Amino acid sequence: MVLGSVLSGCTVISDPKGLMKKPMLSTDKEKLFYVVQKEQPPESNLIRPKDMNNTSMIRVEDLDGDGTREAIVFYETPNENVRIHGMLLEEQGDTWVKKLTFDVPGSELQSFKVLDITNDGNPDIILGVSLQDQKALTAYSYYGGALEQVLGGVPYNQYIIDDLQGNTLDMNGDGKSDFAIVALNNSGFASVALYQYDEGSFKEVDRLQTDYTVKEIYNALGGEIAKDKMGIVLDAELDDRSSFSQLIYVKDNKLVNAFKSPDQTYRDDKILSGDFNNDGIIEFGLKETPKGWEHYVFDSRMWFYTFYQWDGKDGKEFVSFQYRDDANLFHLNLKPEWYGKITIDTKSEKEKYIRFKMIDTDETVGEIKYFTLSQWEQEKGKRWKEITRTNDRVIASRNAQDSNDGLLDNMSQLNRKGELNE
Repeated sequence: MVLGSVLSGCTVISDPKGLMKKPMLSTDKEKLFYVVQKEQPPESNLIRPKDMNNTSMIRVEDLDGDGTREAIVFYETPNENVRIHGMLLEEQGDTWVKKLTFDVPGSELQSFKVLDITNDGNPDIILGVSLQDQKALTAYSYYGGALEQVLGGVPYNQYIIDDLQGNTLDMNGDGKSDFAIVALNNSGFASVALYQYDEGSFKEVDRLQTDYTVKEIYNALGGEIAKDKMGIVLDAELDDRSSFSQLIYVKDNKLVNAFKSPDQTYRDDKILSGDFNNDGIIEFGLKETPKGWEHYVFDSRMWFYTFYQWDGKDGKEFVSFQYRDDANLFHLNLKPEWYGKITIDTKSEKEKYIRFKMIDTDETVGEIKYFTLSQWEQEKGKRWKEITRTNDRVIASRNAQDSNDGLLDNMSQLNRKGELNE
C-alpha cells in the first residue's frame, strides 16, 4: 500500500528551454515590484487571476522577440467605470520602464496566460475575464511598441489552451497551436469549438454540439488523451451527485468524441481527471464497489476510485486505483497489480478503522486507523505512518508485516515558464 499526496491544482514541470531562460534574482524582483508600485495609479490595487492553477501577479517574457524582456501586471480601480487595467513595462539596463497601459473590459480577472497562440514565435497575452453573468476570452500581441487585441470577448465556460506542462496545444497535428472553447447555453447543452490563428485572425475550425444537458463543466484539460493522440478531457456534472468525462480529439480538422456514449465514463461522484501515473497521458476516474460491498446501502459503502486511459479505439485501459476518505482528507494510492485481487473488509468502519485484504486468502495487506491525539502518542512507533491530521485526530496507515513498500512520492515541481511570483 502506498500513500499519495493530495495536490491542490495541477502540477506542472517546465520544459528544458523554459528552464534555460535567464532567472530573475530576488534583487531583480524587488526592483520590478518597486517600479510597478510607483507606476500604478493612486487608490488602485494589484490583482491576481482567480485561476488557482496559476496565480502569479507579474509575468516576465520577451513578448516581441527583440531580446528585451517585458513585464505584464494588472490592477483594478474599483471606483471607476473600467475596473481592470493592464500595465506593460520594459527592462532597460538595471531598471524597468513603463511602456503602456490598457483597459480590460470585465469585472474580474479570471485567468492570465502568456503563450504563443498566433504562431509567430512570440508569446501572446491571454486573459479570461468575467463580464456580468458570463466569462470571455481576450488575447493581445505586442510588437513595435504597441499592443494589438487579436482576440476579443469570446464567451466561454471553460477554455483549453495549454497542456499540463503549460505548453501550447496542437490538436489537429499541423504543427501550429490551436485551442478549444467550451460554452454552455441556458438549457445546459454544451458546444465545443476549435480555434486557430490564420491569415491575421482567429478562425473557428470546427464545432461540436452535445445532444445531452449538463449542469456544469467543472474541469477541462488538454494534452495526450491516448498514446500519441492529442485532445481534450472535459469533466461534466450532470446533477448534484453524478458526473462523467467527455474525451474529444481532432480528425481531419473535425472534433470527434472518443466514446459514443457518456456511459463509459459515468460515476456517482464528482471526480477530477488528470495524469495520475505521470506518463503524460490524461486519465479519467470512476467509482467502483469493492468485492463484498455490492449489497450494502449506497451511502454506507466504501469505494475504490479507479483511473483509466482511453485505448485510442472503443475501450478503456486500467491504470491505477485509490482509496479516498469520505471527507476527502487523503487519497491512498494502491498498487496497480492489486486491482481485482484485494478488497476492503466489510467489518471496517468509516472514520475509525479500515482493513485492506486479499480476496482469495483474507490476508491483510494494509490498514488505516483514525487516532485521537493521545492515542497517537502511544501508537505512533508501532509501524504506523502518519497520512494526515486534523485538530483532534491523526490518520495513519501501515503495511502488512512482511511488506517493505514505502510511500509513493506524487509531488512534482510547480514551475511554469516565464512567470514571476510576487
